[in-house]
Amino acid sequence: MHSYDGRNIISRMRYASDHKRQTHQRIVEAASRLFKGGGYVGTGVDAVMNAAGLTPGAFYAHFPSKNALLAETLALSVARMKERFLAGFDERTASTWLRGVVLRYLSTTHRDSVADGCPLPALTADVFRADGVAREEFEAHLRGLLTELEGNMPTNLGSARDRALATIALCVGGLMLARAVKDRALSNRILRACRRLAVA
Repeated sequence: MHSYDGRNIISRMRYASDHKRQTHQRIVEAASRLFKGGGYVGTGVDAVMNAAGLTPGAFYAHFPSKNALLAETLALSVARMKERFLAGFDERTASTWLRGVVLRYLSTTHRDSVADGCPLPALTADVFRADGVAREEFEAHLRGLLTELEGNMPTNLGSARDRALATIALCVGGLMLARAVKDRALSNRILRACRRLAVA
């Protein structure tokens, strides 16, 4: 007879739960890069699962839909974006904080690293065409970003909230245009012009 060992069963249950969580995260990580790099519409579930080292059939064990996956990639990408572009400026004044963030964001490095960059310029058009869940997630993260910027905005030009909204729009739109044009000199000029206006 085999003896009952509750500890082994609990250990296996913990392993299974942790394994599923890690697999889930691997899919989100892969999708985040692919959606930003190749577009949400142009990236199929099969490509995401292949990039994560998994079979396409396993997708629906983790997500009810592709739009639900998009919502999770937005959460991950926005968190990474804040770490990359907003960190390290805590001791600066509002004007120098704004300048530092803008210079990081509207840089040639960020322009050229689409898959690792901010999701807003890469996925805004796709989110507009997605269902309510993805749009709600997008808006929630945009509002959170707006609140974070608003608290660090110089107030010499009026409302800090309006200044934060305009700065986000200028940075996101400027980066989108800089990526879209073929002429590299024009692309660089777009970045420079947007930087100047954003910190004026």
